[in-house]
Amino acid sequence: MLLRSAAFAAALLFVSASCCSQAADLASLGSQPLGAGEAFRPVSEGRLAVAASKVREALGPLDRLLSRSPSGENWRKYLDWSALQQQAASGSNADVAKLRTLFGRLDSGENGLEMPQFAAVRRAVGGYLEAADTAVNPQAAEVYVQRLDKLAAAVAAGAASETPEPLEPVGPILARLEDSGQAPGAVARIRGAVSRPNLFLEVDESLLAKGVNRPVNDVSPINDTVLGTRVRGTGHTSGLVFLDFVPSNDRATVDIALDATNHSDTKGSQGPVTVRTLGTTKLGARKRMLIDDQRIVALPVEASASADTRTAGIGVNKKMGQRLIRKIASKKIAEMRPRAEAIAEGKALAKVREQFESQTADPISRAAQDYQAKFRRPLMERGWYPEMLNLSTTQSRLQVTARKALADQIAAFTAPPAVDPDAVLSARVHESMVNNSAEITLGGRTITQKFVEEQLKKNNMAVPAELQNDADQQPWSITFAKRRPVEMDVDDDRVKLTVRGSHYTSGDREFDGMNIWATYRIEPGHSGMRLVRDGDVQIYPPGFVPGGGEKLSVQQTSLRRILQKRFNKVFKEVVDVEPLKLPGQLEQAGPLPIEQLDARKDGWLAAGWRKPYPVVYESAPQEIIVSEEPTLAGVSAATFIETSFTR
Repeated sequence: MLLRSAAFAAALLFVSASCCSQAADLASLGSQPLGAGEAFRPVSEGRLAVAASKVREALGPLDRLLSRSPSGENWRKYLDWSALQQQAASGSNADVAKLRTLFGRLDSGENGLEMPQFAAVRRAVGGYLEAADTAVNPQAAEVYVQRLDKLAAAVAAGAASETPEPLEPVGPILARLEDSGQAPGAVARIRGAVSRPNLFLEVDESLLAKGVNRPVNDVSPINDTVLGTRVRGTGHTSGLVFLDFVPSNDRATVDIALDATNHSDTKGSQGPVTVRTLGTTKLGARKRMLIDDQRIVALPVEASASADTRTAGIGVNKKMGQRLIRKIASKKIAEMRPRAEAIAEGKALAKVREQFESQTADPISRAAQDYQAKFRRPLMERGWYPEMLNLSTTQSRLQVTARKALADQIAAFTAPPAVDPDAVLSARVHESMVNNSAEITLGGRTITQKFVEEQLKKNNMAVPAELQNDADQQPWSITFAKRRPVEMDVDDDRVKLTVRGSHYTSGDREFDGMNIWATYRIEPGHSGMRLVRDGDVQIYPPGFVPGGGEKLSVQQTSLRRILQKRFNKVFKEVVDVEPLKLPGQLEQAGPLPIEQLDARKDGWLAAGWRKPYPVVYESAPQEIIVSEEPTLAGVSAATFIETSFTR
C-alpha cells in the first residue's frame, strides 16, 4: 500500500493554511472615539425578523437530535417547545417576557444543555431577546452609551497592558451590540483587532514523509508475446514512492508520487535471428489530493514514461550469410527504433497510470473518510470546529491557520511568535483558543467521578492516578462556572491554569463555588523543557482576595482541604515535557524532542519539536508498482524491432 490511512489521518491533524489579512491593532482604535458618528438607532422590524429566523434555523438541528433521542420528549417539555416555535415565528411581534423565560430554561445549566445543538438555540434566543428588549426598552439608548464606554475602557486597558485579561468584557458587549444592530462601524473595527487567528500549526514535509515514503525494488520475469514475437528476460524496477507538497495558498495540495526506473534485459527470437535488447524506461506518476476545511478531493493520476533501448547483440542461427543478415538486421533496427520506443512508452504510460490509480484509490478513500469521521465530525459534535480554518502548503511545509471564537468571545489580538526554524513540527496557540473551547464544552456543566471513569473505560483508558480516590476520599463532582470554567493565562515565561467551579460535592456533602489555580514557570529540563510550579496550589472562593482581611468560613475551609488534597496531585510540582510520540506509521519519526516552549504576556504559547536524527529511509522493500506480470519494459522497443525485422 502506498499510504496507510492511520498515518495520513495523523498527518491531517497537522494540515493547514496561510494567515488572513492584517487587522487593525488595539492601539490604533484609540485614534477616534468608539461609536463616533453612530448614534443609537431604534431596532427595526427587519432586524427582529432576522433574529427570529436565526431561532428557526437553530431549532432544526435540535429538533432532529430530540427526535432520535430517548429523552427527546422530556426535553421538549422542559424547553416548552411549542412556545419556542411560536416565538420563532413571531418576527417583529416577539414577546419579551416569554423570550426571557425560554432563555432562562436554556441557560439553566442542566446537564446536556452544553451540547452544540442546545447551545446554538440558546445563542439564537438570546440574540432575539436582546433585539426585542432593545426595541421596547425606554432606557435602551442609555444602555447603548454605557456599553460603548465600557467597551472603550476595556480596549484602552488591553492596549496599555498588552495582555488579554482587560479584554474579557469585549466579546459579550460586541455580541449584544450586534444583536440589536448598534454601532456597526465600531463593532467591525474592534472585531478586526481582536478576532485574529488563535491557532497556527506547521509540519515539515520530511516528518509526514515518514508515513508515506518507501523504496521500490522489484525483479520480475518478462514473458510476453507481442505481434507474434516471444520475448523473454528480466526486468528490474527501482525507485521511490514519496510525499511531495505543492505550493498552494487556498488549500493544502499534496502529491503522492512515483519516481522509478525499469531496466530490462530481454531476448526476442523470430526465425534465425535472436536480438538481445537492454531497455531503460523512466516511470513517473502523481496522485494529487486537494485538502480544504470541508473535504479531501483526489484528482486522476498523472503519469509519464520515457523508453530508451539499445541492442546488445544480434545472433543469427545460420551458417551461411550471417554477416549479411546481421547487417540487414542492424539497419532495420535503427529505422524502427523511434516508432518502437514511442509504442513502448504508450504501453508503459497506460500501465503505470492504471496500477498507480488502483494502489492509491483505497488508501486515499480511507483517508477522506477518516478526515470526516476522525477530524471534522468530532469537532463539530463538540462545538469545537473553528469559525475560520484555512489550509495551505509551501514547497516544504503544511500549515494550518484557525480561529475559534463565538460571537461573544474574542480571539488573538496580536501576531504569533516566530517558529523555531529547525522545528519539524510547531504549534502556536493563543490562550483564547483553549479558553473559548473549554467554555463551549464545560461552561455550566456538572462532571461526576463516575462519568469520568465511565468515559475512560469506554475509551480503554486507565483512570489517572491524580483522579483516583484515596481510602478516605468520597466520590466527587464539580459544576463548572458558566464563564471561563477552565482558563489558561499565559504570561512571559509563565503559564497559569485555573479551574472555576460554581458547585462541588464530596460524597453527600455539598459546597459552594471555589476557584483553583496554579502557576508554572517554563524552564529548560534535562531532556528538553519542563514546567515548575510556583508555590502551592491556590484555592479560594470567587472574588476572594488572599491577605485582604477577609476570612474563610468553616465550610469553605473544609472544602479547601478536600480540594487541596486532590488538586495537589493534578497540578504536580514539576512537569517534564516528554518527547512527542507520533501515531501510526509516523511513530518511526519520533519521539520528537521539544526544543522551543515560549510564553508571552499577550497570550501566545509557542512550541516546536525537532527531529531526533537525520531523515533516512530504511524501510524494507514492500509491494511496488510493477507487478509480477510482464514488466513495463517487457513491452520494449526490442520487441517491435525484432518483430518488424523478422517479418
